Amino acid sequence: STGSSGINAEYGGSISNFLKKLYSQFYDERGQFVKELHSALVSIAGSDKKEYQIQDLCKAFEITDPKKSSKEVNKLLAKVFNLNLDQLSTVGPVDRELLLQRLKSSGLMRSGPKGI
Repeated sequence: STGSSGINAEYGGSISNFLKKLYSQFYDERGQFVKELHSALVSIAGSDKKEYQIQDLCKAFEITDPKKSSKEVNKLLAKVFNLNLDQLSTVGPVDRELLLQRLKSSGLMRSGPKGI
C-alpha cells in the first residue's frame, strides 16, 4: 500500500504547486496594476510629488482601468482608506508611500483586460 500513498503525495504536491503558481500570478498582476496606477499618478501629478490628491487617484483609475465606473472607483477608494463613501471628498493629500502600500494590500483588481 506504500505505492498508492506515493501517488497521492505526488498529486497533492502538483496541486499545491499549481495553486502557488496561480497565487503568484494573481499577486504579480495586482502588483502590476498598482505599478500602472502609480505611473498614471506620476503623469497626472508629476514625479516630484510626495503626496497625491484623491482626485489624481480617480484620474489614474480612469487611465489604467477605464472599465470601472466612477462609482466603482469611489467604492474602491473608500475601501482603500477605510472610509464611508461620503467621507471621500474630505480626504486631504495622501502620502505617496502610504498610498502605494494601501493600494497593494487592498486586493485591487482590474475590471478587465487593458484596452478592451
